[in-house]
Amino acid sequence: MSARPVVVVGDALLDVDVVGTVERLCPDAPAPVLDVVDESPRPGGAALAAVLVAGRGTPVRLVTALAGDAPGRRLSGLLDGLVDGTLELLAGPAEGGTVVKCRMRAGGRTMLRTDRGRGVPAPGFADGLDLETVFDHAGAVLVSDYGRGVAADAHVRAALARALARGVPVVWDPHPRGPEPVPGVTLATPNLSEARGAAGGQDVVETGAGEALELAGRLLDRWDADAVAVTLGRDGAVVRHRHGACSDTPAPAVHEADPCGAGDYFAGGVAAALAAGSSVDEAVAEAVLGAAGFVARGGGSTVRRAGNRWLQPPQPRSRPRRRQAMATVTSSGS
Repeated sequence: MSARPVVVVGDALLDVDVVGTVERLCPDAPAPVLDVVDESPRPGGAALAAVLVAGRGTPVRLVTALAGDAPGRRLSGLLDGLVDGTLELLAGPAEGGTVVKCRMRAGGRTMLRTDRGRGVPAPGFADGLDLETVFDHAGAVLVSDYGRGVAADAHVRAALARALARGVPVVWDPHPRGPEPVPGVTLATPNLSEARGAAGGQDVVETGAGEALELAGRLLDRWDADAVAVTLGRDGAVVRHRHGACSDTPAPAVHEADPCGAGDYFAGGVAAALAAGSSVDEAVAEAVLGAAGFVARGGGSTVRRAGNRWLQPPQPRSRPRRRQAMATVTSSGS
């Protein structure tokens, strides 16, 4: 991988898995009783995307907003001392309490999720961060938007626009509650649901890859992006470029069904590959294969801190293989 870092910009969250067994119902309501046996905290949101990239050995700079409450300090502790300094945290202040997503899990499944905290950036949160230098030294930038406001900050957006003008690749992973990408991004990576919401896909008659390519064409114009990759879960991803070319990368077949964190793994993989010099189509193909492996190993719920990195179990439960090679076709335009 490139020695130049991937800069991850976005909303950092705290994820907590409370794991146990269920053998009975509450006596006062038809609700299961979770007998807790373990609690596992981990970085979430943009922080998860950052540690997943850093776990591959790629230098990472995480630009985010953090509150000074107990969950915020806990999240900072989870990021402290990672990868011998390979992950550097640049955080401005946040308001409204750290966002904590707590999943109650039994038998490998999530029974219930609770959310608390707003985690919005304080006004001018990024004014004290030297974003010009951070972006100027980046091999690529990943905007990991979780709709809390980091990607909407005027200072951040202006610095991203200047980085794009200098030729720094920028990958934008959007959120339904977040802002539109900064014009001119190298690649936007909505999933199919996000693409439908942003592009207004009610009148699209195609399905599957055909629908995704149609929506990608609309989003190219709306967002003024160089390329749009629409992810299709177990069906992989399609890419449409402003110059008209399209590509389709099917995902390997995997048996596990927990996709939590797969989008972060995919977007981070694209950014890391671009930083290492890959083309957009090459980066997307590599990231589809990597995300399938991530799901095969159990998804985000299996990510644990191992020394100075956040990693999954070293051996996958099943080894995904490509169904077919990436196909590239030429389109008449968007």
